[in-house]
Parts: sequence; structure tokens; C-alpha cells
Amino acid sequence: MKSVFKSDSFKEKVVVRKFAKGFKSACLQEETIVNNSTLVKGETKEILLDGVKISIRKGKITPPFIVEVEHDFPFLKIHFEIEGSSKYSPSNKRSIAVDIPNGHYNFFYLSKVKGTLRYDSTYRKTLEIIFTKAYLQRVFGASFKDVSTDFGVALEKDLPFLMWQQSRPITAQLHHIIKEIIYCTYEGGIKKAYLESKITEILSLFFDTLKNKENLVGDRLPQEDYSKILYAESVLKKNLQNPPTILELSVITGINQFKLKQNFKCVFGKPIFTYVTELRMEEAKKLIRDEGCTISETAYRVGYKNPQHFTAAFKRKYNYLPSRLKTSGV
Repeated sequence: MKSVFKSDSFKEKVVVRKFAKGFKSACLQEETIVNNSTLVKGETKEILLDGVKISIRKGKITPPFIVEVEHDFPFLKIHFEIEGSSKYSPSNKRSIAVDIPNGHYNFFYLSKVKGTLRYDSTYRKTLEIIFTKAYLQRVFGASFKDVSTDFGVALEKDLPFLMWQQSRPITAQLHHIIKEIIYCTYEGGIKKAYLESKITEILSLFFDTLKNKENLVGDRLPQEDYSKILYAESVLKKNLQNPPTILELSVITGINQFKLKQNFKCVFGKPIFTYVTELRMEEAKKLIRDEGCTISETAYRVGYKNPQHFTAAFKRKYNYLPSRLKTSGV
């Protein structure tokens, strides 16, 4: 299997990457590729599992950064654009374009990849997971057709497919899983098993969404309404200690309350304050585990006046007490 990248921004002009057929690997393999040219500065960590390639990228570029790309194998990929943006334009009109803006993700299948990639942000941070059909079938077994619905039909017929016509914002839950993958400190066989479990967790979330057809509702939102919902989420993130009420958020975003609640659930898959609780819990994890905050201090900083109420909410969410983070580093 071979990938070819061409760009005047590369020192080499042409970069060729070769992989074992089906990303076959008896054990976990890791490689870090460092770029330090005038137009590209950063690094890519590639992790090869059995049937999966994980790429973790971060760095600065001089936009617009355009790369010609071609893969001689079918392309099944989950792409998280944590920071930056990515646009793929195929040279074959029967294929599909893939546009992933800042803070968004998508899951797609391209039977043939030949076209251009364009990056318009000066800084990019991404998590990209490429795998084979065989890997998906191995994970889900005989139930694959049932769980994959339209996506499975596209794979069977070798047709290009985007899980979401409009790339989705990365939720707090996905941000947490992404962080667990990027900052995984395990080694060898333990790391391989751990990363595979995280990929399976992401796939399960995706296929559950697809099966319930939430994506079809969200994709029908007009761009203006969609942008307002993203703004509503950003307001909530900045005000976890004292989040606005539905009425206040309605005034801030310029959406009536009914439409705000309905559209927010379409985009993020959860009611507004269920999502706020999720944001609070993820922030609490970071404060306790990474910053060494006490339970009382954490409770206050994420908007709970009573530490006991925070502890109870945390245990309902994760099925363990927040104090465990201080000893086990969960």
C-alpha cells in the first residue's frame, strides 16, 4: 500500500509512504516524523496497529497550504480537526469532497483517493485514524451490517460515503477520548490493546448515532442556524461556573427557546443542560488530575455550590468517586 503527497512546500517536493497490505502488524509500531522547513514546522506521530494507522499531527504551516494526494488503497478514515481546517477535493467527479472545519470531525469512505488537500489555518492539530474494512468486520463481527446501516451498504458496494454531509463539532465526550489516545502513556502490547479499545469506543458512538438517524436531522439545519448553535455551545463552555438559562442563551444567540433546544440536541445529540453537565465533568477531571485541585475547589470552579452534589453527579456519570483521580490517574 502506498500514499503519495506532492507539494512545492515540501523540501523533497514528493513524499512517498509505504505500508504493509491491510496495515498488517504483529505488534504496535511507532514513528515520529519531524518537519522543519520554511513553510511547515511540526511533527506527525504515526502509530501502526493491526489493521489501523493512527496519525497525530501538530504544527504550523503557511496557508494556503495545498497538497496533491493519491492513495492506491481504499480509504476508510475518522478525521478530527482539533485545530485548523482541512478540505479534500477529488479529481474524480464521481467521488466526494470532504470539508472539515476547525473543531469538527467526520467519518468517511473513499474507494479511490486522488485529488488535492487544502489547509487554510496557520496552526493545525489533528487526530486521524485510518483502517480497513476487515478491521471493522473484526470489531463488530456478524452484527456489522446491522450496526453500520447505510455506511455498511456503501462499503459493500464500494461507494464513497460521508457519515455526516456536514462535519460535526467535536463534543466534550469525544474530546476526552481524543485526549486519552493522544496522551496515552502505556507501552507495547498494553498500549495496543488500550488504543484499540478507544477506537472501538469511537466507532460504537458513531454507529449508534447513524442507526438512530440523528445525523439526518442535524444535516438539514441551515448554515445560519448551525452557526448559532455552535456559538451557543461556545458560550456554555466559557461559563461553566454560572451557565446562562435557556432564556438567557436564547437572547444571546438570537434563537427562540424552542428552536434553540431542538437544534442544540440535533447538533450535539443531547439536551443543553445534559451537555453542560458533561462539559463540567470533563473539566473537573482535568482540574483534579492535571492541576491537582481539591474536590471542593473543583466543585466550585465547575459550578457546584455543594461539593457533595458535585461528587454525586460525578459518580453518576463515571461510576467512581472523583477522589479516585488523585490516586489512580484514571
